[in-house]
Amino acid sequence: MQELIKKHYSRATLEQIQEGTTWYERAHNEAKLLSQVFDIPLPKVVGVISALSPNNKWKRNLHDAWNLLETPCITTKCCTFTKQRQKALDILNGSGREAEILSILKGTKTLTFFTNILYYSDSQSVTVDMWAYRSVNVEPKQKYYKQVQQAYQNVAKELNLIPHQLQAVVWGVVRGSAV
Repeated sequence: MQELIKKHYSRATLEQIQEGTTWYERAHNEAKLLSQVFDIPLPKVVGVISALSPNNKWKRNLHDAWNLLETPCITTKCCTFTKQRQKALDILNGSGREAEILSILKGTKTLTFFTNILYYSDSQSVTVDMWAYRSVNVEPKQKYYKQVQQAYQNVAKELNLIPHQLQAVVWGVVRGSAV
């Protein structure tokens, strides 16, 4: 797995490296803006974004988060599953404590996405999504999650990157475009 990750990283353009290594910081800043616009604590906003993220493109994810923050209702138009909208609403209606948000999110992808956006500067988590699994040629199944995560963490350490930075760069390479 590690060799495949290194291979993908070595194929990255300077643009993909720049985009990938700053992606989570930019996502954090987008969340911070939404937090300020709607006067909602940042962890709640990041939780909403994370809850609405499965099978959703980033720009649409932000659009959906805006819509749900503006009109917090299960019928608010979002391009994700109703179950994910309900999680987002539960986060909005909750205490805002990080432990509570994490217990609502539950899924490993949304948990790590939350952590990586909120703590972009020092999170050691890897957002293992469909593209991360594809990057190492394994099926997107929970049984491979820890192996994929560990492989990214090991290579990131070698390259002196934060693991989610490496994941975002490789995401851009495997997907075939800048992040």
